[in-house]
Amino acid sequence: MTNATVSAPFAESDFRVGRVLGRTATILSQHFVIFFLVAAVAALPTVLLIQRNADAMVGGTPSPDLFLMIGIGVVLAGVLGLLSQAVMLHAAFQAMRHRPVSLGDSLRVGLSRVLSILGLAIVMGVLLMLGFIALVIPMFILLTMWWVATPACVVERTGPWTSLKRSAALTKGHRWKVFGLILLLFIVNLIVTQILEVVLLLVGSDILSILARLFWGAIYGAFNAIAVVMAYHDLRVAKEGVDIEQIASVFD
Repeated sequence: MTNATVSAPFAESDFRVGRVLGRTATILSQHFVIFFLVAAVAALPTVLLIQRNADAMVGGTPSPDLFLMIGIGVVLAGVLGLLSQAVMLHAAFQAMRHRPVSLGDSLRVGLSRVLSILGLAIVMGVLLMLGFIALVIPMFILLTMWWVATPACVVERTGPWTSLKRSAALTKGHRWKVFGLILLLFIVNLIVTQILEVVLLLVGSDILSILARLFWGAIYGAFNAIAVVMAYHDLRVAKEGVDIEQIASVFD
C-alpha cells in the first residue's frame, strides 16, 4: 500500500466498515509483535482475575483477600488498558505513515497523555453507566457517539469533555456504520470467548487457560485499538478532507 493510497481524501459517504477492518488487519499483521506485546500486558491483569475467580468458585468459599485482589486487579487493568490504547494509537499512526514503529516512542506519547485519557475514561464511564441505568439503549447511543473520543484526546490534545464532543461531531452522519462496527467486533469476541471457555473447561489446565485467554485477549485488544484509530482517521478524512500527515503531525 502506498502513501497515496493511505492518505488520499475521499467523499463523506465513503466511510466504510470494510475499509476500516481491512486496514486494521493489515496494520496488525505488519507489526504484530509490538501490538501483541502491548495488548498482552494490558490484558494480563484481567486474565489473572478471571482465573483467580474461577479457582475461587471451584474451591467454594472465597478467601478474604479475594475482594482486595479483585479491586487491585481492576484498577491495574484499567490503567494499563488506557495506557495501551494511547501506545497502540501512536504506533498505528506511525505504521499508516510508513514510518518505523518504535515501542519506546509510542510509550512516551502514551505516558504524556495518560492523565487526560484517565479523565476521559472516568467521565465517559460515569455517563455510560447512567445511560445503562436509563433502559440500556442510551448507553449504546452514547458509546457509538463517543467511540473515537480517545484518538481525539491524544491526537488533538483535548480535555475529556471536548474529546467527547469532538467524537460526537466526527461520528455524526455515520453512526449506524460505527454501531455496526462496534457490534461486529463485540459478536466476534463473544463467540470466540465462549468457544474458548468450553474448550478450556474440557482441557482443565490452569496454565493453558491463562495462556489461551491471554493470547485471545491480546489479539482482540490490539485489533480493537487499531480499529478505533482507523475509524478516527477515516472519519476525519471523510468530513474534513485532511490526510494522514496533517492528522499525525502532532507526533513530529
